[in-house]
Amino acid sequence: MLLQRLTEYAGHAREQGRLPRPYYRARPVRWAIMLQPDGTPALSRPSDRSDGEHPLGEQMAVPYVNRSGVRPPPMLLADDLRYVIGFAAGDSERERCDSDRRNAEFTALVSEWRDSASDDPVAAAVASFFQRGLHRELRFPEESAKATDVAAIMVGSEWAHERPSATAFWAQVVRGRKSSDATGLCLVCGQARPLLGTIPEMVKSGLIPVGSGRGRDAALVSVNNPAQGRGGKLQLASAPVCDQCGSAAMSGLNGLLADGTSRYRTSDSVLTWWLRDGRRLPMMQWLNEPRPGQVEQFFREFGAPARRRRPGTFDARAFCAVTLSVNQARVVVRDWLEVPLSEVRQHLKAWDADHAVTDLWTDGPQLVPLWRLAASAGRWGTEQGQERYLRSFMPDGCERDLLHTALRGTPPPGYLLPHLMQRVRADRHVDLPRAALLRLILARSPGPPRKESYMTGLDPDLARPPYQCGRLFAVLEEIQAAALGRDNINTTIADKYLPAAIAAPRAILTMLRRNAIGHLRRLRRTNKGAWCALNDRLDEVIGHITPGAEDSGIPATLALAGQAEFILGYHHQRAADLAAVRARKKDITPDQGDAR
Repeated sequence: MLLQRLTEYAGHAREQGRLPRPYYRARPVRWAIMLQPDGTPALSRPSDRSDGEHPLGEQMAVPYVNRSGVRPPPMLLADDLRYVIGFAAGDSERERCDSDRRNAEFTALVSEWRDSASDDPVAAAVASFFQRGLHRELRFPEESAKATDVAAIMVGSEWAHERPSATAFWAQVVRGRKSSDATGLCLVCGQARPLLGTIPEMVKSGLIPVGSGRGRDAALVSVNNPAQGRGGKLQLASAPVCDQCGSAAMSGLNGLLADGTSRYRTSDSVLTWWLRDGRRLPMMQWLNEPRPGQVEQFFREFGAPARRRRPGTFDARAFCAVTLSVNQARVVVRDWLEVPLSEVRQHLKAWDADHAVTDLWTDGPQLVPLWRLAASAGRWGTEQGQERYLRSFMPDGCERDLLHTALRGTPPPGYLLPHLMQRVRADRHVDLPRAALLRLILARSPGPPRKESYMTGLDPDLARPPYQCGRLFAVLEEIQAAALGRDNINTTIADKYLPAAIAAPRAILTMLRRNAIGHLRRLRRTNKGAWCALNDRLDEVIGHITPGAEDSGIPATLALAGQAEFILGYHHQRAADLAAVRARKKDITPDQGDAR
């Protein structure tokens, strides 16, 4: 299914000019060898196509095919300097002989192109240049040229590898190299065609993050050991693919992974997406800078949701996404998704609705970029002189799992809540990203359906003792700050008791409530207005958790879900207090329950 969808996409993308020719790949071309129409050099020195922005050379679609072995064959008309001019990688006799061998094979391939295109004057000019040995007379700057630099050939004002005859000849060469010498039914297109022995192109190095170490080209399909194949069969013997489909699928995948608007990279994987009708879906703005109502605006250009289709009919608006990582030189397909576009829209809207939460410093519910939600599962510490989340402490695959949660509309992974609560207890730090992630987990946890605004902001009447316990802790912290002065407190009650209060609220809150009596007496003498407001708020919160009603009273201990509710109650109360302060500064009457 994956190869079929990639082949479909490649067909649409080629029609729109977004993919190179078959068996061509964008590579950095460092040197351009300039020739006259008669095959003589136009310049004694090749033209250097590198600059400050492109130190390796100008990106250009040139002939390419995956090659391996002890004697890798040449590419047509554009290859590294070992092939094009026989530039040795070192001074040893072995390296000089190897470069001479490569150059001889490159020259022979150019001659074969000339023979297949006898009426092409460009082919004749290039072949004449190499057969006369004029390429050996070119002067390359020794201080900057490297054997691995790619060089291409230009005759007059035209690149030789872009000639139609070169394109057709190169496709024939690749088919000969990669063909299995068998004809059969292709599993991708369903046609009887010559079958490939191996996939002609690999995923380009760097397009899939590797976490640590240096990336390299990786094969999407690779069976080079009998133990890996079905029935001991090697390579594509168990998955027959024709040359056209194999080339199109890999070209489409490389094009998607290279497009910054249709991929999302994590530390060790990448997710790329597309529509079956070939259109690109630029979701990066929603992922990196979410705003209320953005999903509806984002999908408006794609029209209304498609009507319900009959089973088995083609959905040209289907959304496809694949998540890839790499192991050595092999691609790992971690996830595959194909759903109607309307379903993706609903999932993204639900994602925004399920994690939006009030912030300490901004009024109203706020949306959080996915990368910040994932980062909040890491450790809060100091890095490069700034306090921030240390992403190296995130659980492995956390960002990737949250991205799948958003696209599929599923609950977050089960490991996330215990890990996040452990981090909150250890760091004693609660902010918008962590509160939003906790709300997402609670909103999608098993249980009866909850209203859309569940725990978005302060809900004084929410009949959940853990939530009210979190509110109570925030009120007691505010009483301490008001009585002693924020600048006079070296250690707040949150610094000392928040981890213990989250796990065992009854003992801690009872003790802190007794200590608050002295703070309230002091406030009554020094700031009667603050005393009145805080005393009333304390009574209001306690009134929601006093024994007597069903499921009420301060719990002795809290399970993980209860601990998450405690943190949200604590965060909501602090956010409401700060919102009340901002309202007073603007001379706006604060809502009931927010006044101090």
